[in-house]
This record gives sequence, structure tokens and C-alpha cells, in this order.
Amino acid sequence: MAISPMDIHLKEFSVVSVGGYDKEEVDSFMDAVAEELERLGTRNKELEDMISTMRQKVAHFEDMQKTLQTALTNAQKSAGNILQEARSQAEAIIKKAQERSKRIQEEMERERERILSSLNSVRGQLMEQIPALKELLEKSRNLLEEYEEKARKMGVDLTAETEEIEKVEATTPAASTTPEPSSIEVETEATREEEEKAEAEEKEAGAGPEEEKEKYVWD
Repeated sequence: MAISPMDIHLKEFSVVSVGGYDKEEVDSFMDAVAEELERLGTRNKELEDMISTMRQKVAHFEDMQKTLQTALTNAQKSAGNILQEARSQAEAIIKKAQERSKRIQEEMERERERILSSLNSVRGQLMEQIPALKELLEKSRNLLEEYEEKARKMGVDLTAETEEIEKVEATTPAASTTPEPSSIEVETEATREEEEKAEAEEKEAGAGPEEEKEKYVWD
């Protein structure tokens, strides 16, 4: 049976006449025991409260540990998923890059073949035109040689004609002291007169109103 400090304070003993204890000493001791018991009870209550608080904290820490463990597990899973996703994306990017590189190489190969085909076509056209160009050059050279030969012959003919004229003039007796002009000189003189006449007509036709006015003023 639990005994409280109050029970000790209120406890009364029967009085005996012989061999008993001193009442005051017993009461004083009982008060001291009651106070000690009360102190121990208070201390016990404090300890129980501390234990309850510690248990709550431990439970809270356990919950936190579970939460952290769960978060760590989720983080590991997420990290694994992220790593797997990153690997998948990297593989997809590498595959796409390889496909693009292959496509570019194929396009470059087709372009190279097209350029080679164009070059072969142009070379073929040039080879086809070379005979015609050679023939044209040959004709041009022959024509130049022909013109050169004609020019040379014309020079020889002019020289021969001049020598013939000189021979005729040397053998023909002079009719008078004044030599007759040659046909070339006559033609040159006639041409000079015609040019002078044409220039005079142009000057007369080109005279403007101001020239006429000045003429009238001077008159």
C-alpha cells in the first residue's frame, strides 16, 4: 500500500505507559520522513516528466529518422532515375548526332558526285569544242595569211605602178615649161576645193541671230 507524506503527517500512535518512545521525537522523525518522502515524490514526478519528455523527443527523433530514411531512399531512387534518364538522354543525343553526321556525310558524298559529274560534263563539252576551236583557229590563221599575202601583193603592185609612172614621165617630152599636174594632184586639189566650199557653207548655215545683229551694227 502506497504511503503519502500526508498519511505520515496524520498518523497517530497509541500511548503506552511503559517502554514507549518519546512522542515529540517520533513526531519530529515522522515529519522529517514525510518531508523526505514528499521531496522524493516531487523528484520522482520531475523524473517521470523528464522521462516522458525524453520519450516524446525520442519518438520525434525516430519519426525524423524514418522521414530522413524515407527521404534518403527516395533521393537514392530519384538519383538513380535521374542518372538513368541522363544516360538515356545522352544515348539519344549521341544517336541523333551520329545519324546527323551520317546524313551529312551522305549529302557531302552526293554533292561530291554531283560536282564530279558536272566537271566531267564540262570537260566533255570542252573536249567536244576543242576540234571546232582548232578548226576556227586554223581558218583564222589561213585567212590572216591570205590577207597578209594580198597586202603584200598590193604593196608590190603599187610599187610597180609608181615605177611605171616614173618611167612614162621620164620618157614623155615636156610640152611647156610648166609641168602638168598629175591626176593625183588634180584629184587632191579638187578635193581641197570641195572641202573649203563645204566649210564655207557650214559657217554660213551656222551663223546665228547674234552674228547677224553684230553684222548689222558694224554695217
